[in-house]
Amino acid sequence: MTSLENIKIKYPDKFGINEKLRQSKVHNPEFLELTLKSYEILSFLKNEKLSITESLRANKNVSIFDHQILAAQRIKNELGGTALLADEVGLGKTIEACIIIKEFLTTGLAKKVLILAPPSLLPQWKDELASKFNLDFINQQNDSRFVDVFSHDLLLMSHASASYPEKAKALQEVFWDLVIVDEAHSMKNSATKKHQLVKNLSKRHLLLLSATPIQNNLEELYNMVELLHPGHLGTWKQFEEKYALGKNARSINPAYKNELQTILSQLIIRTTRKEVRKYIKFTDRIPHTNILESSEKESQLYNAITDIIRDLYQSNHNSLALMTYQRLASSSTDTSKRALYKMKMNKVIGPERYDELVSLANSIPNDSKFIDILNHIEKDSSKFLIFTEFYATQDYIARNLEERGFSVTLFNGKLSPDEKYEAVRQFKNKSQIMISTGAGGEGQNFQFCHNIVNYDLPWNPMRVEQRIGRVHRIGQTEDVNIYNYALKGTIEAYILELLFTKIELFNMALGELDLIFEDSANQGLQETWFKEYMSGKNEEDIKNKFSSLGENWKQNKEKIHDTVNEFNDDVFDNFDLSAIKEKK
Repeated sequence: MTSLENIKIKYPDKFGINEKLRQSKVHNPEFLELTLKSYEILSFLKNEKLSITESLRANKNVSIFDHQILAAQRIKNELGGTALLADEVGLGKTIEACIIIKEFLTTGLAKKVLILAPPSLLPQWKDELASKFNLDFINQQNDSRFVDVFSHDLLLMSHASASYPEKAKALQEVFWDLVIVDEAHSMKNSATKKHQLVKNLSKRHLLLLSATPIQNNLEELYNMVELLHPGHLGTWKQFEEKYALGKNARSINPAYKNELQTILSQLIIRTTRKEVRKYIKFTDRIPHTNILESSEKESQLYNAITDIIRDLYQSNHNSLALMTYQRLASSSTDTSKRALYKMKMNKVIGPERYDELVSLANSIPNDSKFIDILNHIEKDSSKFLIFTEFYATQDYIARNLEERGFSVTLFNGKLSPDEKYEAVRQFKNKSQIMISTGAGGEGQNFQFCHNIVNYDLPWNPMRVEQRIGRVHRIGQTEDVNIYNYALKGTIEAYILELLFTKIELFNMALGELDLIFEDSANQGLQETWFKEYMSGKNEEDIKNKFSSLGENWKQNKEKIHDTVNEFNDDVFDNFDLSAIKEKK
């Protein structure tokens, strides 16, 4: 028999009528369900086609794909303007959100709209809204027109800025017709200020954007659903007891799988690359793994620094500091000198040894990695996006390229949001080469470039994937070349061999990486790699240690691949947008 609780699960308060019905004198659950279903069907049939569909199709400033129109239709007509948009990376979630904003403003469903995003993405949001949808949003971070939140109907703010107590209070005093939260997985922890901010906003509609809503377990997904429809899934304890199985709630109770899918299908839209391949051609990724022979002096310098670090490791010196030294020694000659300076300041080495090794570093004319990359750039006039972990290496590469007449743009975390936006514009329109620290791997779009260089390797595989995702996405018309560099004998060389030969990083699905590596010796991944490298008695011993890690993770990958796919199928099954047809 239909219960009022089941009605609540099936029909969240999206039409503004269900709560009134529940409070009426009519208490027949079957009658209420039929009434609510009829409102849903009538609303959907009456408004299936977006009012702006034709103008979107005619807009030469933006490429609109079928799945984006269909997603917007579902959000408006079926999900009542409140949903989690969980398309895979690179399928245009920002454009879908912009379509919703434009539709809601055009039809009068919204007047006051708030967009919350990471600070580095705010200029990109403002540009997309203005150039492609003719919408003039105020960027609170740097717009001279900004006075206070009460003064603007269309407002852009960063997660962090909006979470400050005074600003959060002001935002919560305004009633927002539509709130958009980009990179919404940052709200997965219900205890954070960001989560509490969104939860406490007065709002009619809420749209969360995240390519990875399930990063670790069902509790993260639960917390995001709580933002959409508080109490819709009961308490976490109730939800966990009914729907979750296994360690850390990583599996779904098969007895309630279909029920959970039904609930989530009314809250979440997820489009995969597989679904859109029939009309979107994705180019290939072509990895080039370059483990280079170092020069004699490079080997001397690296080995001398590594020997110092290994001795300190054996004497239980601070491992975090030692890992920093090791990463600096592996990046470039300039960062090696930085490592030596840190060692001297921390009294790890004396002035004489410092001067000796710095002199050796200064005698190296060019890094072997730089020489090889230069060879590729000189043969190819197309754009190159070069990633490094360190400012010193960034400066080293830029200086040497500019001396040879190449046009170079820098991108790093020191730049303001406006400066970052200008750097991207400069790279797109003028410069052949952009050299970026890790900041360029977060949220930026570089489809106009098809050559990525990992000058040094992050000790976190997800960081590598994030870098690649900036280039290999919708709009990319060329196969993407990915040049990965390391010098033979360095820790990065062993990591590179692990990631690209043993693990086959490029063939992995989202969500697999963290699961494969997280339980490594009950330590963090970086610590595990560093420990194996430092404890090796010789090159052969180190090779065997990393080979063993690779074999274990390779076996683990095969198991987890199936587990992750099954988990995602369990959660996102029957989410195919093709079930909803756009009216012509």
